[in-house]
Amino acid sequence: MAKSLHKYTVVEAQNASLGQAGVILIDDLVEHTGPFVAIQALADAVVDVTQCDMSFIEDVADFTIPKGMTIFGRFASIELDSGSVLAYRG
Repeated sequence: MAKSLHKYTVVEAQNASLGQAGVILIDDLVEHTGPFVAIQALADAVVDVTQCDMSFIEDVADFTIPKGMTIFGRFASIELDSGSVLAYRG
């Protein structure tokens, strides 16, 4: 189980927030479990919010991350409807 950020040292917390726990390529239509701290689109990517645990976002429909854009947050899981992304663990 992952520690909450306030239990890390300053250096560990900075590394976690920068995705230093690793990165995975997502280019399929299955759910991937994080936690992820950033998602960078390699190609326009449609995020299926009904299949993602993004509890910090309310009342949002599926959305597109344009190629080259990175979004930051705390994503417990992510699933795409199309496209490909790099998902940074944190």
